[in-house]
This record gives sequence, structure tokens and C-alpha cells, in this order.
Amino acid sequence: MKESEVKESTGMTFLVKTQLSIEKLRVAVQVRNTHLAKLNRRDSTTCELETELQNLEKFIDGRVGEFVDLHPAQPWFSRIKGIGRENIAKVIGLIDIDKVTYVSSLWKWAGMHVVDGKSPQRKGGQKIDYNSQLRSMCWRLIRAFCLAQNKYYDWYLKEKEKYQRKFLEKGYKIVSSSELPTDEKGKKFEPENIISEGHLDNMAKRKMIKMFLEHLFRVWREALGLPATKPYVLEYGGHHRYYNPWDFVDKPPKKKKASHEERENHQEGASHVIQENRKREASQNSKVAPSRKASHCS
Repeated sequence: MKESEVKESTGMTFLVKTQLSIEKLRVAVQVRNTHLAKLNRRDSTTCELETELQNLEKFIDGRVGEFVDLHPAQPWFSRIKGIGRENIAKVIGLIDIDKVTYVSSLWKWAGMHVVDGKSPQRKGGQKIDYNSQLRSMCWRLIRAFCLAQNKYYDWYLKEKEKYQRKFLEKGYKIVSSSELPTDEKGKKFEPENIISEGHLDNMAKRKMIKMFLEHLFRVWREALGLPATKPYVLEYGGHHRYYNPWDFVDKPPKKKKASHEERENHQEGASHVIQENRKREASQNSKVAPSRKASHCS
């Protein structure tokens, strides 16, 4: 696969969307098998289908991995703990970086923007203006960051503390979700001047993934030679603190693997050196020791 192919996101986008569809179908089949097992029943067709879907997933994972390894931002995101070929593929594969010219556009496409001071919610009969699959994959990435406890996770903890101080200073009471009252439909809500711990936690997590998306946007576009504007708050909003994407990497850079052509050239060069050494040794031996007659024992 040539590096130029990576710029054509359609191939990777198709594979990632297919990957997500197969994953959804495989999970449904696994759920059926689980229910059958609880009833002490077994359906050979369902079992065979699950196996075939798993094999298909492995095949697609391998092809997607090829795109990931050649991605322009791979030298950066491969050094972040919690990121693997599969979870990052399901993020970058759903983004057309040529069309996302501002980081705010990327946030909106990922469903991480704000509508009337809140995260966007689905409403019956209305078309959403973001990619719901990308939004779900971003939340998967959030969970991976929390499990890995990487540098984005460290930053999230600090931001969470800031939110807590901010709301307490405003006179809010922070309570657990179990303490929230419910309305007539049985849905929990936050009364005036009360905010739940889960709400604060999600606010900090959203801020963490927005930071990651901002860094991905910048590294990706710069690697392609495209302009990468700073967020609005830095350009015009009076904010001065800028976080460098490379300050959030956790692992040292990997040594670049030699290509097939480089390995062949290396082997040819090594063979040439070995042959030259043998000739030199034979020449030196012929000057020191008398030549031997051919053996008759052959």
C-alpha cells in the first residue's frame, strides 16, 4: 500500500463503516447464542455464523490496520497510551480531514459541540447534525484513556477539580446521581443550584476528548501541509494557554522498521561484504601456507 492511498480517505472510511456494521451483527449473533445457551439449546447455524463473522472481522481489522500504520498522524497517536489500531481507526476513519477546516467543525461532526449550553440530544422527527458513530467511538476512546491513565487522563482529573471548585464557588451543591429527584415520567433531573457528580465527570471527559480531537486535527493537517487554525478561544477569545500535542505522548518513538526493499538492499550489501572478506582471507592464506592437493577421499 502506497502512502498516497492514505490521502484517499474513502477506502478507509468504507472499511471502517463495514467494520462497525459487522461488529454490530456479530454482537447480535453472540447475544442469540448466549440466550440459547441459557435454555440449554444450541443452533449450529448461529454458531457457524458467529465464527464466520469473527473471521471476517479479523480480515477487515488487518486491512484497516494497514491504513492506520501509514496514517499521517500515526507517529503521534501511536505514542499515546490507550490508543490501539482498532479504536483509533474507528475515529480517524469517520473523519474527512480535507472538509474539516476548523477544529470547531471537527468537534461538531463528532457531536462534542454545545447546543443551548448543553451537549446535543436526539429529538424525535429531527435529523441530527453530527456523526453518531463517531460520537460513540469518541466515548470508547475516553474509556480507553481512563483505563490507560495516560496524560490526557491526568489533564482530565485536573479539569474535573476545576469544575468542582467553579460550581461550589457559584453556590451549587454537588450530589450523587442517586440523590437526584425524579419527574412525573420517572426521569431524574437537577433542581436549581444542584449538579450531580456524574454530570461534572462527563463535562470533564468531554473536555478531555475535545482536547484530543484538537490535537489530532492539528497534527493530521500539518502532516498533510494543510492550514491548521487554532481554536476560536485562542485566536479571538482572549485565551493564551496552548497545549502542544506532543506534550501528551506517553511512549518513546518506535524505531522505524526497514521496508522490504531496504531489507533486500541490506542483505545484498551484507553478502557482498562477506564474499569480499572470504576472498581476502583466501588470498592471505595462499601466501602463508602451501597449496593443498585435491583430496582422493571425495
